[in-house]
Amino acid sequence: MQNAMIISREDERLCQGMSHYTYLPVGNFSAFRDDLHKSLPTRIAEFIADGVFQGHYKPGDRLKEEELSKTFQTSRAPIREALYLLQINGLVERLPRRGCIIRSYNKQEIEDLYEVRLGLEAIAVDRLSNHWKPTFNDAFKGILSDMEQAINVPDALAYAHLNNDFHDLLYKLSGNEVLYKLYQQLGHPIVPLLQASMQQVDSLHKSYMEHKDIIEALCSEDFMRAKELLLQNMQHGMQRAIALISI
Repeated sequence: MQNAMIISREDERLCQGMSHYTYLPVGNFSAFRDDLHKSLPTRIAEFIADGVFQGHYKPGDRLKEEELSKTFQTSRAPIREALYLLQINGLVERLPRRGCIIRSYNKQEIEDLYEVRLGLEAIAVDRLSNHWKPTFNDAFKGILSDMEQAINVPDALAYAHLNNDFHDLLYKLSGNEVLYKLYQQLGHPIVPLLQASMQQVDSLHKSYMEHKDIIEALCSEDFMRAKELLLQNMQHGMQRAIALISI
C-alpha cells in the first residue's frame, strides 16, 4: 500500500529520511484517519494490514463489511475498496457466500512466493551494485543496530518489522521502481508468516547474524557474497514458514 519510491540524485537524503513503518495498536484509527495524504480506503487497508502483521487478525478470520463500517465510522463503499486493496496485495481472499477472510497459505503457495522473492532479491543486489554509494552504509547499519536492540529485549514483533525494513530499503536503493512494486505486492503475504516464525529467541539470533553478514558484505562492496548470503537467508525464512504451518 505504500507508494513506490524512485531513487533520485538525492540518495543521501533518501537514506537519512528512511523511517521504519509505525505499527499502531489496533483500535487507534485516529492517526490513520488524520493522514490526509492518503485516501480513506488506503488508510483503512493499511490499518487492517497492520492488524494482520501484529497478529490481531488470524488466517481464516472473516472481515465483515458491516462491522468494519461501524469500526471505522464510514459507509461500506470505502470498506469494499479497502478490502479490494488488501485482496490484490495477497492479505485477503474473497470466498463465495463467506465474503472476505484473512488469507492462509499452504506449503506449495509459500514455496511459490519465496521462489519469486529469491529471484527479485538477486536482481535487487545486482542493481544495487551498479550504483552503490558510501551513504548507503549508514542506512543499512542503522537497521542492523535496531535489530540488535530488538533481539536483546527480546522483541520478536519489532525484529520482524525491522527485517521487513531491511528488505524494503534494499529494493528502494536498487533504483528500479517496477522491482520495488513487485516486492511490495509479494512482501505483504510473507510478513505475517515471518512474524509468526520469529517467536523463538534462537531464530532471532540466527536471523540477526545472517543479516549482519549480509550488511557487512554490502558495505565492503562484495556483492557476490552479499547475494549468496541473502539467498540463504531467504531460504531459511521459507523453511521456517513451512515448518510453522506444519505444526
